[in-house]
This record gives sequence, structure tokens and C-alpha cells, in this order.
Amino acid sequence: MDSLRPEIIKSWHRSKNIDPLKGLKPRLSEEMLDIKQNESRELLSAARPIMEELFAMIGKGLVCIADDEGYVLEVIGNAEFLPPGTPCKENQAGTNCIGTSLVEERPLEISGYEHYRRCLHSLNSAAAPIKGDSEIIGAVCVISPFHDLPKDILQIVSFAAKTIGSQVSEKTKIDSIIDCLQYGLFIIDGNGTIININKRTQELLGLDHRKDIISKPLSMYVPDAKDLLEILMGESLDKYTFEIITRNRIFTCTLRVQQKLRKSTNPQETVILFSFSDNISTTKRPPKLKTHPHLFTFDDLVGSSPTWRNIVKLGTKAARVNSTILLTGESGTGKEMFAQAIHSASNRKGPLVPINCGAIPRELLQSELFGYIEGSFTGAKKGGSLGKFEMADSGTLFLDEIGEMPMEMQVSLLRFLQDKKVIRVGAAKSKDVDVRIIAATNIDLEEAVSENRFRDDLYYRLNVIKIELPPLRDRKEDIPGLVNSIIQDLSQEVYQDISHLENETLEVLMTYNWPGNVRELRNVIEHAVVFAEGNPITPECLPFRLLDFKEADQPKDLKGHELEIIKKFLDQNNGNISETARALGITRSTLYRKLNHIKNISIQ
Repeated sequence: MDSLRPEIIKSWHRSKNIDPLKGLKPRLSEEMLDIKQNESRELLSAARPIMEELFAMIGKGLVCIADDEGYVLEVIGNAEFLPPGTPCKENQAGTNCIGTSLVEERPLEISGYEHYRRCLHSLNSAAAPIKGDSEIIGAVCVISPFHDLPKDILQIVSFAAKTIGSQVSEKTKIDSIIDCLQYGLFIIDGNGTIININKRTQELLGLDHRKDIISKPLSMYVPDAKDLLEILMGESLDKYTFEIITRNRIFTCTLRVQQKLRKSTNPQETVILFSFSDNISTTKRPPKLKTHPHLFTFDDLVGSSPTWRNIVKLGTKAARVNSTILLTGESGTGKEMFAQAIHSASNRKGPLVPINCGAIPRELLQSELFGYIEGSFTGAKKGGSLGKFEMADSGTLFLDEIGEMPMEMQVSLLRFLQDKKVIRVGAAKSKDVDVRIIAATNIDLEEAVSENRFRDDLYYRLNVIKIELPPLRDRKEDIPGLVNSIIQDLSQEVYQDISHLENETLEVLMTYNWPGNVRELRNVIEHAVVFAEGNPITPECLPFRLLDFKEADQPKDLKGHELEIIKKFLDQNNGNISETARALGITRSTLYRKLNHIKNISIQ
């Protein structure tokens, strides 16, 4: 190792837990790659012409661009050696030009055996981190398999990185300029997709971050977007008013000026400048204008802990694509609410249709999902009936308790996921439907696969984007906000003000481990409100199980702790399953499943 450069030795030490004989980790799925490319849209736009010049300069090999996490986003040249989506972060791929330059935060050239993994020993590479406004936003890399790179390659990639970074910074400066405008502003591409807004519009729409709206259609906020765009494409600039619809407000806006910008990366970009009144009163959106009138949005999901913020961030990204999503987590963590938020944030124009796979008798599940024609079986309705798939056309089908789906229905679902066609029971012809699937379960599907209770091919079809919702015990800092939200909801339900919680009450709530999660928390608060009778909510208003709970006395194993709680509730309810399930805030079927893990408990 004495012949190695110091930076290579340091990188090898950092990579010592990686197997040098194994290949690189699997690439990102096409859906996740699309999400990452979308997030780095400005970086890629600035980088493409520079990458083309670099590739023309080296004449062979490849030039690639990576994001700040080391994922290769785009490649010019022979992508066989490093395809888009390849993870090059040093702690995943070992010593390599992209990952190590990001760690060292400086340009690096790495040749042959200096790469930590043997599969990279044929590569000679040079990379430089790209900085936008002094913050690293990615890296540009030149790779020449089996051939040496030019002697001045470090200077070349360094200059390329600085040029790309300065262009991205220039875009940031443009954002600062348009933020000074007193008017609202949309910039859209030729497909009517939003590619930028200014601060004024961000505040108007109630968005926390400007990027939350990027790549969404203008029609999502402007119902008559098509008419507006036709006006913009015409020669006349007559006064034109249009409406912008936010989650709970309607703004009447006036078009001020429009300008078409032409760039090499976009056939057409259109600037929409408009004015609106600051004094408009808050108005509930009319039901006919509300995109998803009764569904939760990500704004409705309460939580500020890092754990919850990361989950919401992942859900927001997943909403932008049409990939199948698998929501996992314990009972009561809010999987259905989260599914609604994903659908609300998506571009799906159809409805969200839920179905509980564990609540429908197995003999009826086929007709519930796929529908049936008249006379297909005894009791079939005259004229037949639509199935859930057809009801959800252009929208989302939410398959709750997917782990409870019978094996024979799993085959039918798998077939649909493969060809996107439905055949009603008794029918001969199939029908194409455009449905995005969100499935949810609180059981371990991998364990179910190993026990032959769930098809492995269906599991892999569902597990495209997996989001695991954390139990409440892992995000206890969110409890105060959740409690306030629940109390506000209850106040609206009973049309009266509900008093506050005393600090001692909140301390009890923060100590408890919540085996029933957020659902149990809501039940507890509702119980406390009833017993408080309009007075401050004291610890005495809480159910006895919370007052008896002592965290130090509980087993460290969380699964064991959960089973202890269930056993305690069974004893309190004399083994009555229905009463125990109701007290825990879970269904009878869920309780029965959990009881399979408990030995030596007699059920009356």
C-alpha cells in the first residue's frame, strides 16, 4: 500500500467493509431513476451540452453525470460500463471516481487497480464534484475502459464541473430575480408542464418548497389551462381572467404578459405572468372543482419528526410516477391515509377506489375486483356490475390487507399487473384499464412468501416502490402535534371547544409505547375528551392501561412488548376477542393473526 496515493489509501480504509470481489449493487428501477432525473432537472439541463463537448474531446469511453448521492443520472457514450441508475456512492461501490471525489470534495483521477472493486479494474476515470452556490449538487465523470486518459484530464473535468455549476447558479440567480416580481408567475414547457414558479406563486399555492410543483401539469391548478394556453399561443394579448384552485381557496387572476423562450433542451417554454388580489377571502372549494374532495393530502398528515418527514418526502416522490406502491407498517400507522395523500398529490385524474382484501368473502372477491355480466351467476344484478378495477380507471386502486388475498385471486391480480386488462366474470372479451395500484399490509410478505402463503412473483410486482410507515413509538416527538390535530377534529365533530391537555397528561402519552399506533392515540384522546366533560384533560381522564404502563418494566423486544400488551388486554376482557380488539383499536382478524404468535393463552 506504500505505492498508493494517500487519497486512495484513505478511501480503501473507508471501503474496508465492502467485498471487493462482488459486483456493483443493482441499478435503480426505471421509475426511481425517473424520479431522480426529475429532481436534478436543472443540473442535467446545464450538463448535457458540456458532456457532449467532453465526449467529443476524449473520443472514446463515456461521459456521465451523477447526483450528490452518487447515482449515475445520464451517460453519453458506451453506457455498458456504467449504466444510468448505477449507485457509485463510496460506501456502496468502494473507491471509485464519482463516489470518492464527492467524499473528498475535489477532482480526482483513479486508474485501474486503484478502484476498490475488481469489476472496476479495467476503468481509467476522472471526476470532479459540481458545486452550485458553494453546495455540492453532483459530479461529472469521464471514463475510458482499457485506455489511458489525456494527461490534462483533471483540468478538463474541473473546468467542466465549474461551468456546469455556474450555469446552475445562474438559474438560481434567475429564481432570485423572478422572486422579486410583484406578480405571480408560471413557466411551463410545450406540454403544459410546470417547470418553474416564483416565490409569489409558491405562497399563493401554499407550497413549502418550489420543487413540490415542478413537473406537475398546469391543469392541476388552473382548470381552464387549455383555454389559457390557446390565448397565449395567439397573437392577441387582450385582458384575460382565469381561476387558480388551491386546496381550500379560489383565486381569480388576470393575465398580464406572456413571453415565449426557446432553448435547445426544450422546444418551447412559456412564461405566464398574472396578477391577483391579496385581499381575497378564504373560500371553501366547491365540490365540483375539488380534485379529490374527501381525501387526505400530505398537508393533512401531521408530523415534523425527521423520520416522518423522510417518509412524506418519499411518498411525494412516489406520487409523481405511476409505479405500483407497497405500503407496509403495523396496524394503525395510517396506511390508508397515506395512500390517499399519494393519490391526491399524483396526476391521476380518476378516483381512488379502496377495497379490503381481507373483508370480502373469497368467493365474491373475483366479482368485486373484476365485475360481472348479467346472468353470470345466481343473484347477479340485471345488466351486470362494474368491478373495482373499472371503477378506478384513470385513477388508483387501493388494495388494503393485500396479505389476506386468497392465492387464487393473487393469480388474477398478477395477470392484471402484467397486461393491464380486466375480464368481467362470465364475459369473453377483455377491457384495457389505466389503474395505478397501491397495496398495503401489516404482515411480513417476505415471510408469507417463504411459507407459501403469498406468491413470490406477485410480491416482486407489488414491491416496486416500498414505503414502510413507522410505528408511533418511533416518532414520539410527533405526539403533541397529533394530539392537537385530533382535538381540533373532535371539536368540529361535536361543535364545541374542547379544553387543553395538562402537561402531566402529555407526559403520560409520551411515555406509553402505543401498540395500536395513531389509531389507538385517537381512541385514547376521544375517551379522555368524553371523561373531561369540557374541563382540562387530566391524567385521570385517560384509560387505565396508560396509567398502569411503566416503560421500564416492559420487555426490550418490541414484538414481545406488543404481545404482553395483548395478553394484558385479553385478561382484562376475560378473553373476549371482540372487546380486546376494540380496546386495542385493531380488527378481529388482525388480533387473531397476532395471537398466533402467543403460546399458552386460553381464549374463551
